[in-house]
Amino acid sequence: MQTIGAAILFWYAGPLFRQVLLDPGGHVARPENLVWSLSAITLMQAGYWIRHRLRLPPPQVFRNALVGYIVLFVARMSFVLATSVFGFVFIVRRPEFQIPTSRYFAVIIGLFALFCYTQELEQLGRALISPNLSKRASPV
Repeated sequence: MQTIGAAILFWYAGPLFRQVLLDPGGHVARPENLVWSLSAITLMQAGYWIRHRLRLPPPQVFRNALVGYIVLFVARMSFVLATSVFGFVFIVRRPEFQIPTSRYFAVIIGLFALFCYTQELEQLGRALISPNLSKRASPV
């Protein structure tokens, strides 16, 4: 569920983020963008909290260090996108980029959903590398 939600978020947010970077003043907040983003966030959060509540262990399909490190890499890269969005919206604050105040809340919950997804990917990556690493806390 989380991966589907993240894929939807990245599929739509990537081009939108590039468009806003190229022309911040030309961005118009559209209702359909809010609908797909909140739908993806809901899917991601539902998957995360259901798994968290049920305390399900990571899948133990196979062990492969290469695949595990690729999953860890994807986790970090997904969070790089999240931090770049955060930096653009909250730190850089270009005056020509205007979004309604309510959309800032959507950005925050979207970033939180990506944080939770990153945590899950890191746990999966560590489990694929070694069973002992999945039980250890992240060094970050």
